[in-house]
Amino acid sequence: MVGISYAFLSVASLLFWKIGCTSGACSIFSSWGLLDRSWWLWGALYYSVAGILCLGLPKNRLTGAFLAAGAVFHAGLVGYGYVATGSVCPVCWKFAAMGVLLAVFYLISPDKQPGRMVYVSAGPARALAVVVLALLIVNPGTEPVVALPATAAVAAGVESHSDSIKKAGPDPVEKAASYKLRVSTPDGEETYLDLREKPALFFAAWCPHCPEALKDAARLLPGKRPYLIVTYLREEGDIGKAKAKLAENGLTGEPYYLVQSPPEGVQGVPSLVWWDGGEVKHVEGAALIKKELGVPELLGYAEIPNPPDGGGKNAALAAALINGKIIQPGEVYSFNRAVGPRTVSRGFVEGRSVVETVYGPKLVPDVGGGVCRASTALYLAVLDAGLEVVERHGHSMPVSYAEPGKDAAVAWPYWDFRFRNTAGKLLVIKTRSDYGRLRVELWAFQ
Repeated sequence: MVGISYAFLSVASLLFWKIGCTSGACSIFSSWGLLDRSWWLWGALYYSVAGILCLGLPKNRLTGAFLAAGAVFHAGLVGYGYVATGSVCPVCWKFAAMGVLLAVFYLISPDKQPGRMVYVSAGPARALAVVVLALLIVNPGTEPVVALPATAAVAAGVESHSDSIKKAGPDPVEKAASYKLRVSTPDGEETYLDLREKPALFFAAWCPHCPEALKDAARLLPGKRPYLIVTYLREEGDIGKAKAKLAENGLTGEPYYLVQSPPEGVQGVPSLVWWDGGEVKHVEGAALIKKELGVPELLGYAEIPNPPDGGGKNAALAAALINGKIIQPGEVYSFNRAVGPRTVSRGFVEGRSVVETVYGPKLVPDVGGGVCRASTALYLAVLDAGLEVVERHGHSMPVSYAEPGKDAAVAWPYWDFRFRNTAGKLLVIKTRSDYGRLRVELWAFQ
């Protein structure tokens, strides 16, 4: 029965070689295999030979070693697929498990001579092995893939183009340069991307590790983001899923491109490909991609309560006005200059502000009252980042949203909150106001 089971596995391997396996973990093997032959064909050959050995020979150690080696190798491929994609192919692991069970069953079964029916079964197994061997020699192709729109079914070839480089003498010398990446647009139009301008980030719709890399790409300034390329398209609807994944990770509306597989040598996603020193280089995995992209670093942040009253609305508006502001190294940033006058025409409403009276400090109605929550949150983020404070004023009475001495009072156009960018890097202010909280973040860009 062991030999017959191996023969059935060989037929099943041929079936999956023909129809293709669309799982994410298997997609990384779609563009490479042993001697450029599909792993399914090699598997079919292994199973057919295993069937011949089990059906045509008495039990022996060499056959046992052959079966065990094949089972271990297949388990290793499944493990590699998991490491590369974070998922296990539901088809491959069943094949691997069957291979392990059959090898173990062969090794523990009692020694006996094959019966007449077993010898008869060995004939079809031999014929099957011949067919598989012929397919390996002819190599008619690997698994089919989902067709892309129009001319989009292209591999990510890094095309060879020529640059004219002038040397001493009248004639230019042609130097081959493989910096052009052939891709297609979602509309099916074939185009080329120049890796000298920026790197290319390859991701897949099914990839569990790709969102981290996409989020890192979204943190970059728009002009610094890599090309976004969807690859390993194995199922209908993958393009739509990839577009949704971009939106989920902060890249809504960002241009993206399509290829069936990354350039040669890239075997997993997410992966980053770029042109450096006259050659194409790449890294795989979100951590290495983050390092290569120079993803911004969160230098400091602060979060304070911000209730939905008039003061909270003013604080949220002020936070929105400073959101996305870029601060150059050494530049002094002014809160008042960024927010501007607090007037009704600019969207500010009546809140409450602290004013000095003959009876001491009091809270009085005031248009724009409450913006000090935004300036205080920014001040706390600056302290967290270790930046230099140039100007800061405290309230003349305690406030509910900050500890004594940790607030920053502002009043247009007199009292301001200012700080200097001493980080030596480009800073960007990011703010968010929701669910009764106001958050300010300071991001440093390379």
